Amino acid sequence: MKTRLLRDIEVSEVGMGCMAFSHGYGQIPPEEYSVEAIRNAYRKGCTFFDTAEIYSPNLSGIGHNERIVENLDASKVELTDEEFRSLEEALDGCRVYGHRGFHR
Repeated sequence: MKTRLLRDIEVSEVGMGCMAFSHGYGQIPPEEYSVEAIRNAYRKGCTFFDTAEIYSPNLSGIGHNERIVENLDASKVELTDEEFRSLEEALDGCRVYGHRGFHR
């Protein structure tokens, strides 16, 4: 599969959206099905998986999709204070359009 650079990260040109593993498109599939779908995409060369922590069954709780999707050992990443500050500054500079979830 062709790849592209997202800054200095190389990812597959075709990504896989993972929202349907938790909500949004009808019945939520069994976790085993979702994991197998991700593994099949990876075997085909997909390395770009789109998810968000708000994706969860019935939007209750967070993290459903992160448990399903290859967090790729993100829990092992340790940021220095300077790296964390740099990320915070970059995120603070992003303009957000549209709503960011559901309001009660």
